[in-house]
Amino acid sequence: MFVNSEWQRIRSSIFGVLGQTIKSFHNITLPIIGQKLRKDERGFFVPNSRTAAAIGHLFLDFIEATGGISIQMTMDKGSEIGWQYVIQDTFRTTFAPDIDPEVYPVCRLIKSVHNTIIEAFRHWLKDKLGRNLKEFILIGKRERIFSPDVHFHVSLFYWIFVPLLQAKLDEFRLWCNHHRVRVQIEKNMPSGHVPADAFAHPKNFGGIDCRISVPQAAVDDMRQMLTEEVGSRESHLSWFSLEFAELAEQVYLHIGKPTLSLETAWGVFQQMARPIADVIEL
Repeated sequence: MFVNSEWQRIRSSIFGVLGQTIKSFHNITLPIIGQKLRKDERGFFVPNSRTAAAIGHLFLDFIEATGGISIQMTMDKGSEIGWQYVIQDTFRTTFAPDIDPEVYPVCRLIKSVHNTIIEAFRHWLKDKLGRNLKEFILIGKRERIFSPDVHFHVSLFYWIFVPLLQAKLDEFRLWCNHHRVRVQIEKNMPSGHVPADAFAHPKNFGGIDCRISVPQAAVDDMRQMLTEEVGSRESHLSWFSLEFAELAEQVYLHIGKPTLSLETAWGVFQQMARPIADVIEL
């Protein structure tokens, strides 16, 4: 029997849509963590996608934002999913003890190439967004603005570009979740609808809400335990040091806080690079 359900399964994967582009920039990485429910898709640029600590903190962010977990997590195989697995297992065992793990496993680990639904999201994201972003990033190489030999250029690149790229990713998420999908009469699932509507009101589309609610206090306790074990969220999900962040903020204020967009990013980069170099060289 087919059941159309939200929160029955979350798919998670690590991927990139700018891989070939950032190979042109020394020490620059821009991996994305993708999280997909049946009718809700999310993506986040992260500085380090290959540590269990970073993925664990990001998973807690997801639970905090949505208020719960799914019955099952489907994830790529790899050591980086260790804490995510522990968190999913702990919360499901605690807040849904009646679910039989023999019938509904807590987690399912598969090769990324077999994680087909989230991989389809990656290809869609790359086609819709990745190519445009590449053009903006490549300006720094083409016009010789970015130099891998200047060590603070990496931090400055992240300080300027990561918020802009994440904003574009968020825009894509809104479009993806709120556009009307085409009608598929033969499909044993909702079609011709807006995904966000089906996610928010599954009963209106013949589905059920399988979310397992997790209290904020439990998330806070898990965050504290994770921090004690592996370090704070900031230590694993920060793109640059606190000292550089403070310096960049001061310099940005000093040059008059020019408008930041993908179109102006490299110009602002050049405006900030000289004052930062002057301070660092003192």
